[in-house]
Amino acid sequence: ARSRLFRGGAAEPPVLAVASDMLRTLARGGAATVGIGGTALAAYAYGDPGFGRQVSFWRVTGPAVLSYAACSAKHKKSDADTKARAFAALHDHYSKVSLDLILELRGLYIKFGQAAASSPFVPQAYRTQFKVLQNDVPSEDFAAIKQVVEEELGPLDELFEEFSESACGAASIGQAHVAKLRTTGETVVVKVQYPSAARIFLADAHCLRTLISLANPEALPAFEEFEKQLALELDYRAELANLTAIFDAIMPTFADRVTVPRAHSTLSTGRVLTLEYLPGPKLEGEMRRQMAELGMRVDESESMRDWIQRLEAQTTQPATEADDDEREPWRAWLGRVGARVVGIDAALWVVGKVLATGGAAGGAGGLRTEELRTCLHSLVEVHGFEIFVHGLFNADPHPGNLIAMGDGKVGLIDYGQCKRLEEGPRRAIAELMVKVADDAPHAEVAAAFRRVGVRTEHGGDEFLGKMARLMFGRVSVEMLEPKWHRDLHKTDKMTHYPPDLLMVHRVALILRGLSVACRENVSIAELWRPHAAAALDAGPD
Repeated sequence: ARSRLFRGGAAEPPVLAVASDMLRTLARGGAATVGIGGTALAAYAYGDPGFGRQVSFWRVTGPAVLSYAACSAKHKKSDADTKARAFAALHDHYSKVSLDLILELRGLYIKFGQAAASSPFVPQAYRTQFKVLQNDVPSEDFAAIKQVVEEELGPLDELFEEFSESACGAASIGQAHVAKLRTTGETVVVKVQYPSAARIFLADAHCLRTLISLANPEALPAFEEFEKQLALELDYRAELANLTAIFDAIMPTFADRVTVPRAHSTLSTGRVLTLEYLPGPKLEGEMRRQMAELGMRVDESESMRDWIQRLEAQTTQPATEADDDEREPWRAWLGRVGARVVGIDAALWVVGKVLATGGAAGGAGGLRTEELRTCLHSLVEVHGFEIFVHGLFNADPHPGNLIAMGDGKVGLIDYGQCKRLEEGPRRAIAELMVKVADDAPHAEVAAAFRRVGVRTEHGGDEFLGKMARLMFGRVSVEMLEPKWHRDLHKTDKMTHYPPDLLMVHRVALILRGLSVACRENVSIAELWRPHAAAALDAGPD
């Protein structure tokens, strides 16, 4: 891992910053139990959710921070193997402790743990422990959910004929329940925020920001974007506005291919959001089945979104020598070797035909590959329209947020993480898409990349040109080789990655992951080119 916390690099200023913050918090917590006024301070500490959570966080994280710092100092001159064994022991111990803390505090920590579980920069012990957070997020007791709904809307029995006490989905700041309206009998989904979610957010974000300043200061800009996006999720009125705006923008053109749920604004507030229920299975299950047919196994405790993001992160970071020797399932081997011989597009077609001949491409109760491909092309086009024409897009179109409604039509749910692109960044990213789609020379692609705001250590045109094609273009044969990635990252490395592009790339990598399951090697840039060109042709607003 690159982080200073885990590799034991020179990190005295961050250590002191974190330690002082930790000690201030613990001192305040300790003051709450002794001395004059101890009873009043104790009541404050445990009555205020934010302060109490900071105390809980640093009482567990504080010893970990100090242990890693001490290990780094102790093994500053040790050989690599000795240092690795020492840190591995710490990783094994504190990964379990950290998971217990996350499950105790929930909230933003679950979101952070989910991100860490799919990050190649986090030690394997932590990733293994945190995998449970991908699918098995515990739901809140129904009594607490009912209280929030009744505080926001009124008596539950007067509004709903039925209201399932079991959540149909749980996340870091809220959960969803299926219900039936008393007035019309319509089946709806009611998204409810946890009682203390908003109050504890600032305290949690402060603790994590301080920890990241120690563990990996270079990641602070990405965390700030993550924090900003999550802050938007805390106000369901913002999600309602995003959903309504996107519904009005895309449904007139794409209603035959996608469905955006209608919102019941009179039954929605800052903490409750009531939406039309969209029937059908989530695409996540179909993705897992199709990946398994290609020999690409996904751990059941890991969501498809995070598998896709982890795979993409691993292919865009320097590979290790060991990567060349990893054993592959025969279907993945067939695709890999076939790609070298006849090209990726042909190889994917061959794999699909082999699977179809064996009766695997379809299956009882599952979608056929052709239906998934139809869904894919609809999703890519809709999101290209959202990004470049409308300027407001859903930045989290992972398979768990997609409903297979039949006949190739896909339901788009969850608009908590939407991103609005201002005219300047939108045009700059549009120009980059056009350059990649047109296979422009490295110098032109690199220049467009720089206009978006990307910076590298050496400013090399070839590095930026290849990175842009890797991120948004069609996968080439050479990109399948770990050596290609090692050689690329020896030449240069990114030092600044603008948040606007980060969210667009997130959408692109999820959509490209969907394409792999559909046996297609798509260029996101090519498929987005018409909408990107339209944004450029429209001129400044």
